[in-house]
Amino acid sequence: MHFKKHIRWKWVVAIFLIATTIYIIIPPEKPLFSPDYSTVVRDEHGKILRAFLNSEEQWCFPPNSNDPIPGKLKTAVLISEDEHFYQHPGVNPFAVVRALYQNLTAGEVVSGASTITMQVARLSNPKSRTYVHKFQEILQALKIELYYSKDAILRMYLTHAPYGGNIIGYKAASLSYFGKPPDELTWGQAAILAVLPNAPGLVSPQSDPQKLRVKQKQLLTKLLSKKLIGRETYDLALLEPIPREVMSFPMEAPHLARSLNENPRLHGTTIRTTIDGQTQRMVKNLVQNHARYLQSMGIENAVALVAETRSGKVRAYVGSQDFFDAETQGQVDGVQAPRSSGSLLKPFLYALSMDKGLILPQTLIKDVPTYYGAFSPHNADESYRGIVPAKQALIQSLNVPAVRLLYAYGIYPFYTFLQDAGVSTLFRKPDDYGLPLIIGGSEVTPWDMARLFRGLAREGKFAPLQILQKDSTEKKQNARRLISLGASYLTLNILKELHRPGSEFYWQQYQNQWPIAWKTGTSYGQRDGWAVGVSPQWTIAIWVGNFDGKGNANLSGARSAGPLLFDIFNALPKGASHAWFEKPTADLAQVEICQETGFLASPNCPKTEKVDAPLFMETLKVCPYHQRIFVTNDEKYQVCSLCWEPGNYKQVSRLVYPPDVVQYLREQGRIIDELPPHKPDCPGQSEQHPLAIVYPRQNAKLWVPRDFGGEKEQVMFRVAHRDKNRKIYWYLDQHYLGATQDKNSKPVDLASGWHTLEVVDEIGYTAQSRFYVGARQKN
Repeated sequence: MHFKKHIRWKWVVAIFLIATTIYIIIPPEKPLFSPDYSTVVRDEHGKILRAFLNSEEQWCFPPNSNDPIPGKLKTAVLISEDEHFYQHPGVNPFAVVRALYQNLTAGEVVSGASTITMQVARLSNPKSRTYVHKFQEILQALKIELYYSKDAILRMYLTHAPYGGNIIGYKAASLSYFGKPPDELTWGQAAILAVLPNAPGLVSPQSDPQKLRVKQKQLLTKLLSKKLIGRETYDLALLEPIPREVMSFPMEAPHLARSLNENPRLHGTTIRTTIDGQTQRMVKNLVQNHARYLQSMGIENAVALVAETRSGKVRAYVGSQDFFDAETQGQVDGVQAPRSSGSLLKPFLYALSMDKGLILPQTLIKDVPTYYGAFSPHNADESYRGIVPAKQALIQSLNVPAVRLLYAYGIYPFYTFLQDAGVSTLFRKPDDYGLPLIIGGSEVTPWDMARLFRGLAREGKFAPLQILQKDSTEKKQNARRLISLGASYLTLNILKELHRPGSEFYWQQYQNQWPIAWKTGTSYGQRDGWAVGVSPQWTIAIWVGNFDGKGNANLSGARSAGPLLFDIFNALPKGASHAWFEKPTADLAQVEICQETGFLASPNCPKTEKVDAPLFMETLKVCPYHQRIFVTNDEKYQVCSLCWEPGNYKQVSRLVYPPDVVQYLREQGRIIDELPPHKPDCPGQSEQHPLAIVYPRQNAKLWVPRDFGGEKEQVMFRVAHRDKNRKIYWYLDQHYLGATQDKNSKPVDLASGWHTLEVVDEIGYTAQSRFYVGARQKN
């Protein structure tokens, strides 16, 4: 019977050993620890911009196998916790026997004999401290040792060890208690972190700093006795103060950090951005200083984005003037907020139109009242210039020439360009935006605007901005050339000539000033002020306004956003070798244009000049305004083959603008080359039609407002005549209204319904317009 019992126990032991062996060799779950880590956002140099609590409201920084374990901390932890860590297989049998003897002698658990590997086992699956659970820890430790290297096990321990409160892991502890990364710890600080995990709730700096000092001293004494540190180091370590409070983590680029943390692919990881911490702080301070000035005028918010032009790396990201200012909605990320574009898109239309052969910088564009159905664009100053060079139209940001240019270029191709170039906020169809697209009819973001202007500065090649150092979360997109290098260069040269605000107006007189191509924009109702600038080194996008969309009469792109743009630009470092864009000689060709009109020179143009044009631009239109006419020798009359007298006529070239252009040029005081009238006794009059109705145009729909008393206001009719001395007679629905001369405008009372306006000059030229009138109450 005794023999059978002995055999039974042998089987029990054998089965136990087999089961234990099988348990040990079965691979452990991977990962051992739940990947519930803090998101840590760092700048380009590895400095923390912002960190986030994990789901357990703990500071637990994600591990990085490429980060070496700091030597001082490693030595201190091994001496404190497990001197034979690199020799034992996960369990120290001598320590287990010693602890078992001490616990049995004391009648309670006074020693745990836990190795670092056993502590990793316990941290990965916490349980109450019993002998059964201790045995499970031993088995799990043996399994961990079988499948992980010693360095990996030590890293897991340091990453997940508790350091008091909600601080988990040596990285968070080093920053929280000492404000420095682990590789900068002193021996005294390393000793504190080495002893803290033993009983973090009892010996933490907040609960019992004296007890922490005792444990630190014990460890330092042990290090001294083992000659791992010298006496001087020992003495200096004991002189270092025990930290009394937990330091808060930095809070730089909070809007950017928040958006990265909300990305499921990045959440719980260490994110290395392209932000330069020093530049970020500098730009933030400049934004805050400028915002204080703006707020005195009722403009509450300001946004800035700075990127390197060549690389596209974002160096500063300021989403609002103050992230913590709830009263002004400071947590709104203005860099990504869609706002009306104002005039920001005009440079791209002008550049594209050069490639299309519609204009060159010198080409004249009409600036007169223009109507496209119910839409009639107006310039910001409510005036018209008659006709203006494309360069000046862009510098002055005139709306009417821009709309006329978009009409000629085409809404669909321009809309497609914006999509291809990276504008992400176009949620309507092209026809739904219509021609107002070019004067603020669409919403854009500072992020997209920085991308667009950078593309113009990169020879017309458009590509995304870069915010992550190693951008493995997004597909890399190759740069697309959407504008020719030549057209880009010519457009940048125009934008360089925009007048700068304030003292910057005289920037060219100072040697330390740098050129920049920049554009402003102000949305309808003065709700948004923009300023975006590019140089060979920097791309800067500024938006100012109110996040709630409230307008402000003091707000404009040039006055409100422009000064901040130049404050930032002047503060950024620059290299003399990249002062301005290199002229792309190989991508430019010389074309001969009319010196007066900027169109391709014709035989009728008296003065021509050769200018740069994009190499592969489509053919520019021949000058339509210079005409050859026959006149009498005294140039008093025009003549033709029906009325000229042999020997008493000659051929001359004259600049002939349309009547509406002439009218506005004359109102500006410009001297207009008057055409002589055709010879009165000529049987065949061939003079070009000199008369035109400027307002209202054919098939126009007018809405007559009422004044504050409810009475209908008068509508101002306008007529243009090439000859200012001609008298014009006005008829409305065949009723005579009177006559005018030179300044041909007339206020008229109108009833609802269809009307016909007819005007006649002294020699019988007529013009007619049929239009509809509705009534609208004035607000």
